[in-house]
Amino acid sequence: MPAATQLTPNFLGGVSKQNDDKKLEGQLTECINGYPDPTFGLLKRPGMKHVNVLKKQNGDVFTEAELANAVWFYIDRASAGSYIGCIKGTNIFVWTASEGTFCTITAPNGVDPYPTSYLNGLVQDDYHFRSIQDTTIITNKTVVTEMLPATSFVPNSIATLKLITVVETFEYIVTFPGMAANNTDDVVASVTTQNNTTFDDMLLYDPADVNNNAHLIDAIKNVIETQHTANNPNFDGTWYLEGYTNSIVLKHSTGTNVVRTDYRAVTGTPVSFPIDARGGLNNIALEIFEDDVTDISKLPLESFGGHNVKILNSDTDQDDYYVEFIAYDTSLNRGRGYWQETLARGISSGVNADTMPHEFANTSSTTFTFGPINYTARRAGDDLSSPVPSFIGSPINSTFFYSNRFGVLAADNVVLGVANDAYNFFVKSALTQIDSDPIDLNVSSVRPVKLSEVLPSPQGLILFSERQQFQLYATDASTLTPNSAVIRALANYEMATDISPVDIGTTSAFISRVPGYSKLFTMALRDVEQSPIVIDISKAVLEWIPATVDDLTTSPPNSVVMLVDRDTSYLYLYRYYNNGEKDLFQAWTKWELPGVIQAAKIINDNVVVIQKIQDQYSIGSIVLDEIPTGTSVSDTTAFEGNACLDLATRPVSPAVGVSAVVYDETLDRTKIYIPYKPFENKKGAMLLNVPKAEVNNTTAALDADAGYWSEVDGFIEPGTGYHYFAIKGDFTGYADGMLVGYNYELNVTLPKFYYRRNETTTDYTATLTIARVKFSLGRTGAVVFKSKAQGTNEWVAVKNVTEGSYYTGDNNPIKENKIFTVPINQRNTNFELKVTSNLPYPVSLVSMMWEGYYAPRFYRRA
Repeated sequence: MPAATQLTPNFLGGVSKQNDDKKLEGQLTECINGYPDPTFGLLKRPGMKHVNVLKKQNGDVFTEAELANAVWFYIDRASAGSYIGCIKGTNIFVWTASEGTFCTITAPNGVDPYPTSYLNGLVQDDYHFRSIQDTTIITNKTVVTEMLPATSFVPNSIATLKLITVVETFEYIVTFPGMAANNTDDVVASVTTQNNTTFDDMLLYDPADVNNNAHLIDAIKNVIETQHTANNPNFDGTWYLEGYTNSIVLKHSTGTNVVRTDYRAVTGTPVSFPIDARGGLNNIALEIFEDDVTDISKLPLESFGGHNVKILNSDTDQDDYYVEFIAYDTSLNRGRGYWQETLARGISSGVNADTMPHEFANTSSTTFTFGPINYTARRAGDDLSSPVPSFIGSPINSTFFYSNRFGVLAADNVVLGVANDAYNFFVKSALTQIDSDPIDLNVSSVRPVKLSEVLPSPQGLILFSERQQFQLYATDASTLTPNSAVIRALANYEMATDISPVDIGTTSAFISRVPGYSKLFTMALRDVEQSPIVIDISKAVLEWIPATVDDLTTSPPNSVVMLVDRDTSYLYLYRYYNNGEKDLFQAWTKWELPGVIQAAKIINDNVVVIQKIQDQYSIGSIVLDEIPTGTSVSDTTAFEGNACLDLATRPVSPAVGVSAVVYDETLDRTKIYIPYKPFENKKGAMLLNVPKAEVNNTTAALDADAGYWSEVDGFIEPGTGYHYFAIKGDFTGYADGMLVGYNYELNVTLPKFYYRRNETTTDYTATLTIARVKFSLGRTGAVVFKSKAQGTNEWVAVKNVTEGSYYTGDNNPIKENKIFTVPINQRNTNFELKVTSNLPYPVSLVSMMWEGYYAPRFYRRA
């Protein structure tokens, strides 16, 4: 049987669920707490630094019940500072991500309590969060959007008489059709002008110069008063006569039977009335209108402020618009002025902000405001020329900012507001359409569609739904406008809509669930008219990712995609490395954290995790790509460097006057106080490093005994409730260079060994005996090799053979390069092998070589 040797150049293939004889070179059966790196190999993941426990404003710690089933969200503001928040019931809580400092929240005025009626969601998927700079838009996906109630409007309750000419002996007649007491006959006011009759005589009421036969306004007043005296019910109420330069305005409302000529405001409820007028030669000297005119030239020169008139233009509704009189004299609010385009009467003035997404604004480093957004009111047109947005009547599923517009998704509609006018969903003018007007589109698919999320791309905006993906783009490849915006179908892939898709640099990623497990897809867009490239990057780990994953976060600079499985201790990590032409490796690994994960997000190369520790909630931080030197330096309250401990922290004084590290002579043990509650029935770890103040002091550095570690037990101090670790002996002299936390285990299970004919082919029929396996490791502390015999579930440690070497005294026992030889002497099918490390030191698996005896079982023809 000939001797054989084969090399596995790296372990960067990650986990594969294929049969061992089908696995590619460098792939693994399982990898827990590993982190593949193209420079250092397969690393033990960085440790988790403890940031803080979540506390209330008064400093009390939140209990498990107080934040159970809360809705968590992150506010990523890069160098400006990031935040962690949650919604519990109708309360919002926010803490700084870097220190866990509690932040205060008020109403937008900065004083009053923030409104809570919008916060009635129950589960994580009931809310959507979108952050941009200092503002986070919070959307309750269960709230149905509404318009504001329509304004009150009584048609034909205001009439305007416009006097065109005044000519001697011309007759001017104003008729109230069918308003006689018998409801059949007309009531008429008529005058005949005299040789000295002027416009003012006809239009302006002067109690000292009343002429019911020659002055039109006097005749109208006299007719109405006569009908009041005759108790004609059709004229009951208050009448208002307002005279202007070339017009008279008549108003009718409920109230006492009186005619007002003093320009006072209407106090009763408007009452409609019929009216007609004619005068002069060919009946063209006097015109009248109530609610509308055929064109704008029919409007008078003067009127009262707020007078709203509809301009018909033609017999079609599409070209109608509305104008409002704006008086120059804002105190009198009447007289000279101009007509300005406005909103129709009797329709809603805009969206109901209480049912729309709300604004959560960062006003200082630790203060926020929350409340309804000040959405721009509808200012022109009617429901035809300025239509109600298509999202009204449906819950909003997502908000976004794109192409200088604020947009929303609702049902199968995507609506983008006015360009450069955030929170405005209505046209600026009903007279013409302009490029900045809102864009309101429907995806129009043969399948039922409910849009859930968007991602921007250079080719346009990607729209995601449960079963289909679409692209919104401009047809002329220029600015997105109502005329250039179109939507086309991109692909038909099922997607978990409760997990937002994410951007991975040049591609996007989304989760798809099938019964029992989840898949991760990437989608890369090509030219606008081409189909995207969609790849199932989780194919190698089929059925490995559970169906319970419920969040997705990425770090494009680190080529990392992380799947979060809330209410467990696991994160599923996908990492790749692309050299500009192709991916040199693609690897899956799983991280196991000490607590129960509530939320996790990658912010500025840090994995910021909220986890439940016992009955408390803790903020932890794992720094991606932290160089695995194995050394760390302690400051007064913090430390720098890569310490392979979870919940790693410096000792913390529990109260004023109490030292962080205390020696108990009676029990001969040292108490190390910690800021969180220790786990029950789980030992912690104490690790010594070099105090920062003594880094350059060689003697002090040696005296620090850096690299020494020991197990510690967690306790809660009776009476005070302080949390601490206890270690036998007096370690108070090391207090300035002490870290405490919990060890975590790197667990790398190797596939069965086969003779590999090439990178993709193994000889699984041959007889192969493995004599020994040699591992090349770099920047590594102690590791343990374990094997499991066929037919048993027990892993047994294998004593490895190491060459004699050394490391610097009073320093971490870490070598830059080291070879471990593991004796096996077994048939390749009779055992499994794994590499583990549960010590507070880094591990870097670089490569592996096995030596053994290989004999092909069958002859082959030459």
